[in-house]
Amino acid sequence: MASDLSLVSVLMNCYNGEKYLRPALDSVLAQKYQNWELIFWDNRSTDGSAAICNSYGDSRIRYFFAEEHTELGAARILAFQKIRGDFVAILDADDVSHPDRLTRQVAFLKQNPEVALVASWVQYIDEHGIAFTQLKPSANQDELKDCLGWSNPIAHSSTMYRHRLAREVGGYAPALIYASDFGLVLALAQHFRIAIIDEFLCQVRVLPSSMSRSKQYQAVAAREVLTLLQRAADSLPLSTKSRRLNRRAQAIARIKLGIFRLSDGSVLPGLKMILHALLTEPSALWRNGRVRRFFGKPS
Repeated sequence: MASDLSLVSVLMNCYNGEKYLRPALDSVLAQKYQNWELIFWDNRSTDGSAAICNSYGDSRIRYFFAEEHTELGAARILAFQKIRGDFVAILDADDVSHPDRLTRQVAFLKQNPEVALVASWVQYIDEHGIAFTQLKPSANQDELKDCLGWSNPIAHSSTMYRHRLAREVGGYAPALIYASDFGLVLALAQHFRIAIIDEFLCQVRVLPSSMSRSKQYQAVAAREVLTLLQRAADSLPLSTKSRRLNRRAQAIARIKLGIFRLSDGSVLPGLKMILHALLTEPSALWRNGRVRRFFGKPS
């Protein structure tokens, strides 16, 4: 291990991830860039995740068992506190990194000192590891930042960021349960440049049982996304197009929240939220499949 190589802290949060954990860990061990530590934060798993992680016997793998089970946002904060590296690479416990990933991202950050965070294109894979779609954000840094006004074009498992700068902007926000990754991207983009390497350096696994399909998650996520969209509008130099898309995205998030409130019995607050969104941005009704379905419109 060359002493002149910067230490990369690979952050892996895990909760009952035994089914896909070995491919994730193997992809870290297979990195051509070898000066890394793996912060493995076990959020009190009850399956074989701990045994799998500890079976590798590699001193670079630092295993931590949480004192109590927390939501993902809090777990990311706790894991973040254990980082010792100059750069932080994220890899969730069911995702896979390309062997060149750390090499390419470290080189990019060293060659571009003005960039705080670099991500990559990703392939989305199913439970069998078969790729079924792709995420290819623009590699143009100005276009990438402009996209943050209305969406998060960055898969967190593909990111590497500078530890020092992430600490300067506060790291992962405690107020965000599920969208803390988007929150960190926005915080860094507000003060620094962010970038994309236009190569497929990561595979992100999408599972039918993922938390994004639960009603509770969708309600909390919609509320957090609305907060972050408002923050993006206030803090980023967005183009006219991005500001228009930002207003539409905010309206869609408000309609989603209103629908959830209706389903929970909060009829008046839910209706007020939906009507406010439709009056300020009527196109939101026709631009979102869930909203159209709720109002009986074909998708």
